[in-house]
Amino acid sequence: MNIRFGCKNSGPSDGCLFRKIKTKRQLAIADREQELLSLAERLMAEEGFSGLTMDKLVAACSYSKGTVYNHFSSKEDLLCALCIKCMETELTMFSQALTFEGNSREKLLAVCYAYRLHAVLNPTLFYCVLTAKTPAVSEKAKPERLQRQQELEQQLADICNHLFEHAMAAGDLQSPPAVPLSQLSFAAWAMAFGSNALLLAAGTTQLLKELQAENALLFNINLLLDGMGWQPLSRDWDYKASWQKIGQEVFKQELSTFREQGMAPGQRGKHP
Repeated sequence: MNIRFGCKNSGPSDGCLFRKIKTKRQLAIADREQELLSLAERLMAEEGFSGLTMDKLVAACSYSKGTVYNHFSSKEDLLCALCIKCMETELTMFSQALTFEGNSREKLLAVCYAYRLHAVLNPTLFYCVLTAKTPAVSEKAKPERLQRQQELEQQLADICNHLFEHAMAAGDLQSPPAVPLSQLSFAAWAMAFGSNALLLAAGTTQLLKELQAENALLFNINLLLDGMGWQPLSRDWDYKASWQKIGQEVFKQELSTFREQGMAPGQRGKHP
């Protein structure tokens, strides 16, 4: 049995006991934190943001108060952690969307599809991002968590910026004079977030509840991109067919979740 109790000059398969114990402990802590985040997400879904408290989280889990506070120093720190979970999920789904084979505009459409799918599958997390950005939260969250949040925000922005750069390089989009690429990218992000937020509230909003979410979001995307002059324009391309193709080819497994929950893809206001 060749186990060394020091880790100097040791490789990844050297049998270092300290490293193995540390790794196993870190994995257990990470798993426990994800368990607590899922529980907090459920509490918010049931009782709203104001109904979530650290005491309720402690009461709902099997861990001691001290253990919970070792993970999250306050409710605000917990909300920041939920925001991070949301953005990490978005990044995963956006990366998945970018595997779609299509023109530059269809690539952006695929990311918008992923964003819509994420919002519907994780509505509590989707709204949590706004709450976590308030000064009341950022002032009390752990510095390392705020740094991670900023890193994820930059990665998400980079994806959107890259799509615009790709479109310009392909000749599908011309940047208006004196308008930076980041401004166009932000306009697309703002449209997607605003549309998804309103569509999630469609069940209680008289103005929106008669809209079919799929058509409403796609209309908004096409209106914005046509206004930018992003080729091919919607009059020259069937983007509704592209939207359906994205779902069938890239997010087939995720869409099956809707069927398992009794929400058929054609159900109004409940699907991307």
